Amino acid sequence: MNRAAIAAGSRQPSWRPVLVLTAFVAAAGHTGLWGQSGATGAEADAAACSRGDEALAARQWQAAHEFYAECLRTGKPRFEILSNMGTAESHLGMKEDAIGSYEKALVLAPGNAKIEYNLALTHVEAGNYSAAVDHLLQLRKAASDLRYEELLAFCYYHLGHYSLAARAAEKVQAADPDDAANALILGSAYTRMGEYDKALPLITFALKNAGSADGHLIMGETLLGLRHYHPAMEELAQAAQIQPELPGLHTALGIGKVGLGDSRSAVTEFTLALSQDPLDYQANYYMGRLSRLDGDVPGARKYLEAADRLHPGSPEVIFELAAISVSEHHYAEAMPLLAKVIAQQPDHREAHFLLAECDQKTGNVEAAKKERAIFEKLRGEQQDQGSPAHKSDNQDNSSPFAEKP
Repeated sequence: MNRAAIAAGSRQPSWRPVLVLTAFVAAAGHTGLWGQSGATGAEADAAACSRGDEALAARQWQAAHEFYAECLRTGKPRFEILSNMGTAESHLGMKEDAIGSYEKALVLAPGNAKIEYNLALTHVEAGNYSAAVDHLLQLRKAASDLRYEELLAFCYYHLGHYSLAARAAEKVQAADPDDAANALILGSAYTRMGEYDKALPLITFALKNAGSADGHLIMGETLLGLRHYHPAMEELAQAAQIQPELPGLHTALGIGKVGLGDSRSAVTEFTLALSQDPLDYQANYYMGRLSRLDGDVPGARKYLEAADRLHPGSPEVIFELAAISVSEHHYAEAMPLLAKVIAQQPDHREAHFLLAECDQKTGNVEAAKKERAIFEKLRGEQQDQGSPAHKSDNQDNSSPFAEKP
């Protein structure tokens, strides 16, 4: 893992997967339920159907729902009525009922773009992101529309498919750079991908348009990725003022505290994060790391094993487990673990250092020399990057968790 990624914490797909960006998407100009034309001719004779159309046009959702229910009880189902019923149900918060109405309408009118779009949007609002993606991809095959791309970006983001989210959001950005909702999604995707320099201007722009708690949190996480810890903590403090128990906030605050060298406060934040969500990978990982550095091996194992269950094979967790084995002089046990880390991250400086120690202790002197040489080379490169032009809030420009061999 590169230094910036370690400083910010690894960006795994489960890291705050339910980040709430819905308010931005709902406010965006590209999204919103697509109206269905009312029934006409002989089919509109039923009074209840006509009154339902009138109520829907007047945004009287409850009345529209009641009239359409009566219409469907007394007459033959028509896709227009079912679609409009879905619209009323969606506005009333009856998302699963709305999905059912739209699906029935789509059976009667296969390929109807308005119905399929409304169905996709309702799936998004219900949190059914995979189902929404299926419908949006069908719509995209038939026509190009920024609404499809923005919703796809939103869904992919929540599903942890950050590169796909960025690809869709980039299309919207190219066509409409003033879309604050899309800028936040794109910036958030870049943050998860570790592309913090690209994320920063987008999230800054989004925050100017809507200073939400989520926006400040994402900005804080982006600044953490850039190792700008003091401004990151300012953004996180603003998020806390707006929504103190925002999911992911305590984890981000903990990472910031680590970056500023305040491990005691970091433990407090990670403990709060785990009280909110015991399955928070980042909080478990960092608590394991901090426990190990504090000499609490049983505590470290507990948290690291929890992190490993959440993300099996994660190199930073494997490294921590290897470091524990080295501290207990179980060198033969540590060596294959360190080899796994290096296979995934050849420039992992600390892994080479510990592997050199293991080789030395097990009598493999030549291998130890080789690993030590790699370590010295990587350390020299890091020191070169630590020139004033590359400095961040972190004085030595290293990860807050960098080993001090």
